Amino acid sequence: MKTAVISLTLRGTELALKIGCRLKADIYAKNRFVEKCVIKDELFLIHPFTTEFSTLIEKVFNSYDALIFVMACGIVVRSIAPYIKDKVSDPAVVVVDEKGQHVISLLSGHIGGANKLAREVAWLTGGVPVITTATDVNEVMAFDVFAVENGCVIENIEDLKYISSELVNGGEVGLYTDCPLSGFLPDNVIKDEPPGSCKYGVVLSNSVSVPYKAEKVLYIRPKNLILGIGCKKGTPKEAIESAVDDFMKRNNKSLLSVKYLASIDLKKDEKGIVEFCKDKGIEFRTFSAEVIKSIENRFATSAFVKKSVGVGSVSEACAVIGGGDAKLICPKTAYKGITLALAEERRVFYI
Repeated sequence: MKTAVISLTLRGTELALKIGCRLKADIYAKNRFVEKCVIKDELFLIHPFTTEFSTLIEKVFNSYDALIFVMACGIVVRSIAPYIKDKVSDPAVVVVDEKGQHVISLLSGHIGGANKLAREVAWLTGGVPVITTATDVNEVMAFDVFAVENGCVIENIEDLKYISSELVNGGEVGLYTDCPLSGFLPDNVIKDEPPGSCKYGVVLSNSVSVPYKAEKVLYIRPKNLILGIGCKKGTPKEAIESAVDDFMKRNNKSLLSVKYLASIDLKKDEKGIVEFCKDKGIEFRTFSAEVIKSIENRFATSAFVKKSVGVGSVSEACAVIGGGDAKLICPKTAYKGITLALAEERRVFYI
């Protein structure tokens, strides 16, 4: 987590230095206070500023995963207000008083990680973490925290409030999953089966065809799919996007569950694939012919492909190699100049 600690006073800068050094964070403090309290070998952490505070916030707000302010809460609220968007994209914001007595999780408590960060900072300062999110206060399951901790994506974040509200107010929520779980569900989260038995439900699956019905259903997509791809040189992004869209729909799988695109290293700079991955926010991994050869005998091979790139299987082999303990679930499908295959990682999700 890329973190910045920001202070406005001498005492605040002393505490910011302590927090920043322990968290390996960038520290922003007024130049005249930096000169009085900074240890020389810690200078690389410090960014003295002489600009207006509002100008600094405009610069840093979207440049860090987390911001820790050592100052009054009101100053922070007024300064960040113009830049707040939503709970998915906003950075974690934590506010600490100058003595480190109270550490307030102000913004993005769950998805951004501010609640967890507030507890960590409070441990460093000897203070008290101030957490106000209802699920934490009432000690009920927070599905956004579950998603973050298990590397999942919530498809319809706008419906999370209905699920959380039902749990906070003593109701029951159904949970259907085709993924292995470890741990114990709280009493008011009921392991359910389609078509569903509760007013509100949660589905944890990479499948888009789960016949679960409820007044509100929260869809959590596990990042457990690896999409193997092979293509002709110069294939445009638009063609790749069209093929992937058709392939995922044909196999009833969510693109949000794709953890990596995987191919042979000859394609590491293939413009169409690189642009597609950047546009969709998916990591692109490539593997050498030697690595692919170690398992290609498990798949159908093509003499033409072998002559072209040195191996007989690209999409299927790379899909399996790209994940940890992955199993091929959707054999290769050929499109014009493109082949796609899908593997699924065998993962356990922790409650």
